[in-house]
Amino acid sequence: MDATIQRVKDSFIVHLPTSIVKNLKIKESETVQVFEEYGRIIIQKTDTAALVSDIVRPTINELFEEYEGEYEPTAIDWGAPVGKEIW
Repeated sequence: MDATIQRVKDSFIVHLPTSIVKNLKIKESETVQVFEEYGRIIIQKTDTAALVSDIVRPTINELFEEYEGEYEPTAIDWGAPVGKEIW
């Protein structure tokens, strides 16, 4: 669902669709948490903030610590660019 971003003085505002506000039971003037994660803007209710921010993500070394196979990097031909990829 698209939302519009507008400038107000030294800040920006996002107009949230009524359906989202109602589904999340957000009240007018309620404080929410806003943060950026992996190139995304996350807006969440303050009472659920600990649920997402406390997630501990494993490192790449932890993910593969039990891998016993051999790894040999190989080139993969993904084809020609079809959009605005940077090669």
